Amino acid sequence: MTKKNQHQAVVERQGYDALWLWFGLSRASFLTLPRVLMHEMPDEWQKKMAELLNEWDAAWPNQPDVTPIVSLRSDAGKFVKTPHWLINYRRPDREAIQQLRGQCA
Repeated sequence: MTKKNQHQAVVERQGYDALWLWFGLSRASFLTLPRVLMHEMPDEWQKKMAELLNEWDAAWPNQPDVTPIVSLRSDAGKFVKTPHWLINYRRPDREAIQQLRGQCA
């Protein structure tokens, strides 16, 4: 492989590598994001996310006929009930959400 082809192969994998690193060493097979928190992101972010999700749907129109179930665990590994404020996207609890917000948000 020539240096030019090697460089092109590295450039073509930047997205793959970035996504792989985002998952880190976890054994996660799925990405699950709470809707209530996504709607707290800036409008431009929400627009880009919707575009990506539409692109995803177009690329994979024949999804497996399965429905994932989300269950939550504490840091100690015990199953816990989903906090109501985390699933109530129609009436978000701004105080609970604000407690999760990072410095850059």
